[in-house]
Amino acid sequence: MYHQQRQNLLFTLSAILTGTTLLAGVGIYVVLKGVETPVAVPKQIVSTQDITEAPVDTLTPPPEDTLVSSPEDTQVVTIQTQRNELGKNLGGVNWQGKDLRTMKLRNANLGGANLANTDLSGVDLSGSTLSGANLANANLSGVNLRSANLGGAILNNANLRNANLSHADFRGARLDNANLKGAILKGTLLEGVNLNNTIMP
Repeated sequence: MYHQQRQNLLFTLSAILTGTTLLAGVGIYVVLKGVETPVAVPKQIVSTQDITEAPVDTLTPPPEDTLVSSPEDTQVVTIQTQRNELGKNLGGVNWQGKDLRTMKLRNANLGGANLANTDLSGVDLSGSTLSGANLANANLSGVNLRSANLGGAILNNANLRNANLSHADFRGARLDNANLKGAILKGTLLEGVNLNNTIMP
């Protein structure tokens, strides 16, 4: 009798413990389910550039017209410098008695320069500025002085045979005893020029 009561009591306690455990588990599950926050999926932004631009194939060689030639294929051009190559601003230089036939003096500034007794025959001085320069006794035969400015220059006894003086400005210059035989004077400005004993073309 006592043994039967003991078994009943144990069975009752087991049932109570099992039920309590189940209730506690259900309660914990319900609580956790109520506080659970859904995880937001990050939005993926797709730019229009990613859609419209095609992928670049880096293995494809560029077109032939865009290829850069190697140094071996490039033709080397030798730059030749002329003898006595000087800057354009030569105002006030003293070249008295010098041989200047190899000079490159086109559009040069020689204002106030001392060029007495120099040899400038055949030199291209077109567009140059020689205002106030001393060219006394200079050899200017065959020189190109087209559109040059020689205002107030001294050209006494200068040799200007066959020189191109077209459109040059000689106003106020001194040409005493100068030789202009065969010179071209088309459009040349000679106002106020001293032409004592000058040989004119």
